[in-house]
Amino acid sequence: MNENTLVVGFGYNGDAHQIKTLLPMWEHHQCPVIIMSPWDAPIEKMGGHICMQAGRRAYIGQDSLDRQWLQMREILKINDKDGRPFEWFLFNDSDSLVLTPELPSYLYEDKETVYSNEVNDFRVPGQSWQGLPPWPTDYHAGLPLIAMQPPYFMSRECLKRMVSVASSIEMCPICPFIDWFIVQLTVAAGLKHKPFRTGASCETSTQLGIAVMSQRIRDHGATFIHSVKSESSLSALKKVYASTSTS
Repeated sequence: MNENTLVVGFGYNGDAHQIKTLLPMWEHHQCPVIIMSPWDAPIEKMGGHICMQAGRRAYIGQDSLDRQWLQMREILKINDKDGRPFEWFLFNDSDSLVLTPELPSYLYEDKETVYSNEVNDFRVPGQSWQGLPPWPTDYHAGLPLIAMQPPYFMSRECLKRMVSVASSIEMCPICPFIDWFIVQLTVAAGLKHKPFRTGASCETSTQLGIAVMSQRIRDHGATFIHSVKSESSLSALKKVYASTSTS
């Protein structure tokens, strides 16, 4: 199950409690788990797993993007217990998970595709939003108007090519977020991108968010989940998933 796959959790010491909550959902894939955090906000211990650091703490902006690719570069250096490089990677942020222990076989069929929770960008070139000035007409021209949100799944080939182009990519001042940076990396590396067939990205910090996510799990079989930040939200979604998988 999930052969030659490394599970990586990204976070910082301020959300270590979230990682501790979701850790069993990362461990149930029965793959090695690595915890990646910034140099200046390190997670040094987490459930007996190897903890590594690279980059600086930042939620958005150039430091956050530099940290992301520096951490991705370090991940390429990790080998399995027999000294062999991993060929597949599942990346989770501190608020993402996959409900099923076994990852679907289609993920392993194409070494040039990056999978994620793809979300449409609300910014439409030339149009305004909530009274703000219109977005530039050339906003992200030639690139898909999406965000690529966690989890992420990719091959070693994808990861190598994304890291190789990362230092040449300029931060977008309108959208200085990692979920846009992943789009830029994917396109610049000449890779394909696809959404998970059973993905869902929605906040679960409110009752409305939990209701929306529950509906996605119940009616559409969602299993690649973002975002879950509390034990109560995780328990609610696991209960919904359990009821659908046994019905």
